[in-house]
Amino acid sequence: MVAYAALGAADGTAAVQDALLDSDRPLDPPTRELLAVPPERGATTGVAVTFFVLAGFFGLLGLRALLPRDDGGSSETAYRVGYHYGALLVAAVLLGIGLTVHSDHRSRRRDTADQWPHDHGQWQKLQRVWRETWLCRHCRVAFLPAAAVRPEAAAASCVPITQFPQWTAALARQGAGRPGPPVGR
Repeated sequence: MVAYAALGAADGTAAVQDALLDSDRPLDPPTRELLAVPPERGATTGVAVTFFVLAGFFGLLGLRALLPRDDGGSSETAYRVGYHYGALLVAAVLLGIGLTVHSDHRSRRRDTADQWPHDHGQWQKLQRVWRETWLCRHCRVAFLPAAAVRPEAAAASCVPITQFPQWTAALARQGAGRPGPPVGR
C-alpha cells in the first residue's frame, strides 16, 4: 500500500475513502454520491432513531410528572391533565412518527429486495472491497490493486465511476471480499 500512496501523489490516484475525505481536492456531489460508503441494509435511519430518542426523553418526563407531587394547588382540570399527561402524549406522537418513518424505510428496502447485500456478512464483504478500492481522478475510474483484498487476488480492471456501486457489489459477490490477512497495512 505504501507504493500506491507514493504513486498517488504523482498521478492523482488515491484510495476511495481518502478521496472522499480530501478537503484540498473535493469531489463534485454526484461523484461523492457514487463513491459513498455503501449503506448497511437493515439499519434504522438516523431520522427514526432521533424520533425514538426524543419519544423516550418525553416518556421519562411524563413518567416523572405522574409521581405524587404538589402541583401548586391549582384546581384547573385542564392544567392538571396537561401537566400529568402532556409529556406522555408528546412521547406517543413522536413514537408514532418514528415508527412511520422506520416502516416507510423498511417498505422501500423491501421494494429493492433483489439488491445485494442482504445480510450483515455480505455487507462486510462489500465494505472490505470498497475500503480497498482506488480512484484515479484524471481518468475518472476506480480499480482494485493486485492483492488488495487477498494475497492471491489479481488486480481488477478499471471501471468508470458511474458503474462503481454495481462493480463493487459484483466483486464482493464473486468472493473478492472474502476476509483474508491484511495486505500492506
